[in-house]
Amino acid sequence: MTEIHAFKPYLVSAAAATTVVSPAYDSMSSSERLSYRQAHPENYINVMRTTDDFPEGERPSESRITAENIEELQKLRDSGAFTLCKEEGVFVYQVEIDGHRQTGIVAEIPIEEYGTGVVRKHEETRKEHELRLVSYLNDVGASSSPVCLAYKSRVDIDNLVNKVFLDEPLLDFDLPDGLRQKLWQITDAETLAQLREGFSEVSATYLTDGHHRAASTLRYAAGCHEKGKGDGPWDYLLVVMFPAEQLRVLPFNRCVRDLGSITEHQLLDQIKTHFFLEPVPAMESSLPQRRGEFLMLVDGDAYQLIRRTDFESSSPVKNLDVSFLQDYLLSPILGIQDARGDPRLDYVTGDSGLAGLIQRSQQGWRLGFACYPTSMEELMAVADAGEVMPPKSTCFDPKPRSGLFLKMS
Repeated sequence: MTEIHAFKPYLVSAAAATTVVSPAYDSMSSSERLSYRQAHPENYINVMRTTDDFPEGERPSESRITAENIEELQKLRDSGAFTLCKEEGVFVYQVEIDGHRQTGIVAEIPIEEYGTGVVRKHEETRKEHELRLVSYLNDVGASSSPVCLAYKSRVDIDNLVNKVFLDEPLLDFDLPDGLRQKLWQITDAETLAQLREGFSEVSATYLTDGHHRAASTLRYAAGCHEKGKGDGPWDYLLVVMFPAEQLRVLPFNRCVRDLGSITEHQLLDQIKTHFFLEPVPAMESSLPQRRGEFLMLVDGDAYQLIRRTDFESSSPVKNLDVSFLQDYLLSPILGIQDARGDPRLDYVTGDSGLAGLIQRSQQGWRLGFACYPTSMEELMAVADAGEVMPPKSTCFDPKPRSGLFLKMS
């Protein structure tokens, strides 16, 4: 069962929302974040700095970054950008961009749900990143980025959420990147009880964004208990839960720096072992339209690839298109064994479309692969099986933003 809890956060004011609420942090490169911070000194992104956001040779110490994050947070609080909510409650959070809309519930859940597997994951986490986030929670003491969870929709929960739309939202604003955000708070005891009952029938939720934040919160809570602090806010994870059917999943496309030790002719010949290959006019090429289909760009030429079905696997993760591409092309043919760390391989988010891969080609990358998006059903199957997806298997858009809520430890 999923146990939701009402909470009483600080909430960004309507007057400050467009200034304070941040862009999608993980969708920006470190240089983009640095430039954005310099241009937007009042944005919450200034509270989330890390040494990785600075060029090598110009990186401040961890202690200096921590001190500056604390200082920036205090500036925001002193400015009146955040106000403590008068009552405990949960929130209905709606985001809309490019004609796509999704509506979720923002609440707290016991962090033990992550530890016991009620919250199901599909990605590996890096210990050093977890420990950095634990240090942040210890030193800065603030959370503002809800972990994003998906659940199989329920009519009873949907009906309760729909009733909220009869009221005016607490917040209704647009960000420069086109994302519209609306927020309502539910505080009445009867509706909260009905929501708790509805979510108690949700046997599992699925992490779509925030694996490291969830893992670090579990570590942080364990550390607090080891220090004898007892129960406290560290025992709860700030989440936004969306019906899985509403989420928009974009592909993560691949680009490869070179062909290694083989020629283009050898590449095309070896690909045919596991893929049907068909040349297509480069100017008429299009993104994949179904599972099992890829578009490959190589030195100005374009090819449609379709995976051969006689190599289907019973493993949910091995059956993913991105796994098939890695296992039968990138690794054995191009010699890219480490999909996470090989510098010859890079990833392009699907929101850039075919233009994103063409741009990489113009920058000197020899190969580009456009993939069909991994589905929510595939993600759930992998998580239910306790398996882990390859890096950059899914790209959820839009992402919940930081700077709406402020939860102090």
